[in-house]
Amino acid sequence: MNILDSIISAVSPAWGLRRVAARQALRYYQAGEINRFSSSWLPVNTVDQENMDKTERALICARARYLERNSDMANSAVLGIIRNVVNTGIRMQARTENEEINTKIEALWNAWCQPAQCDVTGQQSFYEMQRMILRRKIVDGEILCKLVTNRKKGLQLQLIRADLLDNNLMTAPQSKNVIRSGIELNEYLKPVAYWVQKKDPLGYVTLEPERIPAGQILHLWTKKHPDQIRGISDLAVSIKRIKDTDDYLDAETVAAKIAACFSIFITQNTPQLPGRMGKDKEGKPTESIRPGMITRLLPGEDIKAANPGRSSTTAADFVNIHERLIGSGLGLSYEMMSRDFNKSSYSAARQGNLEDRRTFQPMQQWLITHFCQPVYEAFLDQAVLAGKLPELKDYWSRPEPYRACEWIAPGWQSIDPEKEANADTLAMQNGMLTLAQQCAEHGNDWRDQLAQMAREKEYAESLGLSLGIHTSEAVQAAQANHITEGETGNGENE
Repeated sequence: MNILDSIISAVSPAWGLRRVAARQALRYYQAGEINRFSSSWLPVNTVDQENMDKTERALICARARYLERNSDMANSAVLGIIRNVVNTGIRMQARTENEEINTKIEALWNAWCQPAQCDVTGQQSFYEMQRMILRRKIVDGEILCKLVTNRKKGLQLQLIRADLLDNNLMTAPQSKNVIRSGIELNEYLKPVAYWVQKKDPLGYVTLEPERIPAGQILHLWTKKHPDQIRGISDLAVSIKRIKDTDDYLDAETVAAKIAACFSIFITQNTPQLPGRMGKDKEGKPTESIRPGMITRLLPGEDIKAANPGRSSTTAADFVNIHERLIGSGLGLSYEMMSRDFNKSSYSAARQGNLEDRRTFQPMQQWLITHFCQPVYEAFLDQAVLAGKLPELKDYWSRPEPYRACEWIAPGWQSIDPEKEANADTLAMQNGMLTLAQQCAEHGNDWRDQLAQMAREKEYAESLGLSLGIHTSEAVQAAQANHITEGETGNGENE
């Protein structure tokens, strides 16, 4: 749209629409046509994403939080994602070149992950914070995590609602940077600082915002546009459908209650006769029906039964369709969204499970990249400064080898353990799957797996036990043949 079209549309929207319609008549794409079927479909579009998002972000967030509080369907989706992405927590395994250093780092890290150490409020462990961050990212669209240095406890984390970003500031004092939606940006839209409103212990916001350098803040959100600055709720695409489905179910519930009531209306063709009706405590006339009752009506009276005749058979189909659509919008299968596995075959359930994993794995990687790894690196910095790791003498000159680690995400259970175990064994024998990949799928570390198996084997042998799981299939078969031959008397030793 050029400047002339903008001026005409501002003066006369109808004239501007006719100009656009005339131009659309020459369009090559049907999707660009404006006709009687699509004349009311003219979405807003601007050259800057933040200018579009900021006018609706707060309302979308409020609606998503309402559904989080009141909709079991919305909570089914949110909890399903959290349960599969984080579950009991994404855990760290140090991978420096020295196993002794790895063991010491992991011991310090595990102690730090406890609520009293990592949380400024002392209420959440590091893994509980992972779950909260993912929940708020899904519902609110974003959350802030401030890296706090405590003189006694070292690094601590403070989770901050993104609502506290000051939307009223425009320019940064004594700087050429601009402030948009509470974030101070340079010319490349790179965050320089975050302007966060303060809250007193009673929950009231103070007037003076605090400027927090970007190096102390982890802004956790998903960027979908190159000029996007802040996040939008992941539920935005499904909010309306979830609310419509909840409203529909409420209406069906009321209708079912009414249909369950057996009501009888007595009609009279003559004026009401005295002395026939009883009255309740409120003085209203009452009638009652008793088992096996036979009664005569007065002249001029007739009985009509109220039969709403409403069927609820279509409700299940309606809800199923909407659950499929809501799940699709969030990247979830119908079974994951509805928790209904009655109609699923093994192959369909497995395919849905694999598709869900492809949704969860990028989320796990997002949480590792933007939260877990930066926090771990800050933890190592603080530990070295505090003298807890004197072995890392050249840490500041080359920190990368000491920051090397693996993040073990929770795995998923097999739908049919026997089939999948056989398939994994065959794939590993053919070189299509490694032990590391197989263990990672189940949320385990292959090094820990082998080390634990060695410890179990050594302990079993110290007790004089020889377990079949510690020997190869060939050895087991040979032992079985030897025993069989000895029992039948056909062995070579006879």
